[in-house]
Amino acid sequence: MSGRGEGKVDVFLKSIISDSRGRSIFATTLALATLCIALTGTGGAQASGTARAARDGVPAFHHVFVVVMENLDYATALETPGLDHLANSWALATSYYGASHPSLPNYLALTGGSTFGVTSDCVTCYVDAANLFSQLSSAHLSFDAYLEGVPGACYLAPWGGNDYASKHNPFRYYDDVRASPRLCSHLRPYGELAPLLRGSSASVPDYVWVTPNLCDDGHDCPPSTAAAWLSKFVSEVTASAAWKDHGVLFVTWDESDGDDSAVVAPGRIAASGGGGHVMTLVIAPGLRRGLRVGVAYNHYSLLATVEDAFGLTLLQKAQDTTAMSAFFKTGPSS
Repeated sequence: MSGRGEGKVDVFLKSIISDSRGRSIFATTLALATLCIALTGTGGAQASGTARAARDGVPAFHHVFVVVMENLDYATALETPGLDHLANSWALATSYYGASHPSLPNYLALTGGSTFGVTSDCVTCYVDAANLFSQLSSAHLSFDAYLEGVPGACYLAPWGGNDYASKHNPFRYYDDVRASPRLCSHLRPYGELAPLLRGSSASVPDYVWVTPNLCDDGHDCPPSTAAAWLSKFVSEVTASAAWKDHGVLFVTWDESDGDDSAVVAPGRIAASGGGGHVMTLVIAPGLRRGLRVGVAYNHYSLLATVEDAFGLTLLQKAQDTTAMSAFFKTGPSS
């Protein structure tokens, strides 16, 4: 290594050491891992991009998984067998809220940073706006959305499939995805994901979005059915090499079926104007099991967290929200 390179490394090491008194072991370990990637030029699935540093307290995860469930209020979720076990086994956001009603605006908020004036589950209300797909593509990061029930890749039809609802596939609403065969090819059948999870970390995209079908997400079937599907999915993800390789899984519900509460300003909750109080889990290696974080978050917070993890520009309302960094400032599990 050249003298100039050694100087930069020395500075970085000193910054980590000097900051370690105020950091958790978890956060310091992630910073050191980032340094190792920078020095070796490796990093599993990160081969397609450059090493990234943590931003705004959000670690530079190698793999981010997001799965969105359907129509369940926070209290009922905590009382549902299976879901209660997940909440006790992993980290839970206790004050997380949907952006709106009905479903579609929430999915747009999670991927584009706005509801774009959409107030229904329309199937042809397409949006000309930047979104996670276009951002990840521009950053040369790998990504795919896995949709249960679609008959094939790049499925853009408003209807069809097996218990598939287009309103739960936000990426089909963005004009650039619809116009680009390359971007559209990242809309994949859900069945393709399981074999990848059983493989190497490098075989799994950097960003993985999952939409279950209308039964498995709890929209058309009881919460117990959704809990069984989700428990199996979480087990598959957390057993994967990709999740173990600095991965994180976010599980959220699109909206509550019991109220309209919302985060209207940092730390301030209103009784109306939003999608209601929903369960959201943060599942990452090293996070303390049973952790509870009471910071007020919403779907824009989750989007900001994903964008911070990948070093992307914050879209729309993600600029005005609080990223979910509080989860990563705690100590590791014992």
